[in-house]
This record gives sequence, C-alpha cells and structure tokens, in this order.
Amino acid sequence: MARSAHAKRLTLAGVLAVAKSGLGPDIRCEIIASVARSAFTETWLAHPGRPVDWDWAALSAGFQNNHPKCFNAAIWYDETLCGLAIGAVNQDRFVALDFLEGNPDPTHPLKGRVIEIVLTMAEAYRQLIVVPELRLHHVDPDLIPLYKRQGFALAPDLAGSHHMVRR
Repeated sequence: MARSAHAKRLTLAGVLAVAKSGLGPDIRCEIIASVARSAFTETWLAHPGRPVDWDWAALSAGFQNNHPKCFNAAIWYDETLCGLAIGAVNQDRFVALDFLEGNPDPTHPLKGRVIEIVLTMAEAYRQLIVVPELRLHHVDPDLIPLYKRQGFALAPDLAGSHHMVRR
C-alpha cells in the first residue's frame, strides 16, 4: 500500500512538472522502470560523450530496493530517454537528488531542459509529501551557478562543499 501511494505521488509530480514546463504532450516524467533501464543500456551506457560513468540500471535498482520511497525520474521526449534522476527521501526533512544525468547525445530533444524538468518534478514531489527542503548532493562545481539561479544555496553544513539546498 505504501509503495502504491508513493508511486502515485511521483506520477502526479511528473504530470505537474510537464504541465508547468509548457513543453507539450510529447514530454513524460515517469518512475525509472525496466523500459528506461533498457533505453539507458542501449543508448547511453557506452556513449563516448558521457561525463560520468554511472550504471543507471544498477543504480536505480539499488536505490529502489534500499529506499522504497526514493525520488526517481525518467524524463522522456516521445521515445527518447532524455534524463534520469534519483535520490533518497527523508520523509520528515527533505527530498534529496543524489544523481542526475542528461542524455549524452548533444542533439537530444530536451537538451538544456532536463535539469529544469527534474527540479520541477522534485519540487512538486517535495510539496506533495510535505517536507521542508529539497537537497542536491555532490553537485558538479561547474553547475553551481545554474542551481543558484534555480534558488539553491550552498550548504556546507550538509557534509560537503558541493551540497546545495532550497527551502
């Protein structure tokens, strides 16, 4: 029952993020499922343009098994997987994004929009579960200015100089 309610909240957060983005009906924000894991393996895993080497198939399965109420999102444009995000949820205090990656193809249809969509979905989810803050863990230093423009502040008190928070 709890997983079902959690999945419904994530789905609703995805619908709200798409509506707020104004990008149209070809955009979907879904829970990371087998179709997203397969798309990752087939199109991203060996892509030479990836700046990270995260194995999303293993990463998402591990998070979902160890954190049944984790935040996780697969961002699609039609049949193209454009973004993946996952993080832990502390029901009383925060939603954290631990990993976020855009499709390594520089011509994918949501290039430059994945972060915005994921943050909008995470914020909607944060509000739905009524926790006071959204956290970003292990932020790439090059992206700090971008996240600051999205209302985040550095939070060195969260055990690292590359953690950010929006309350």
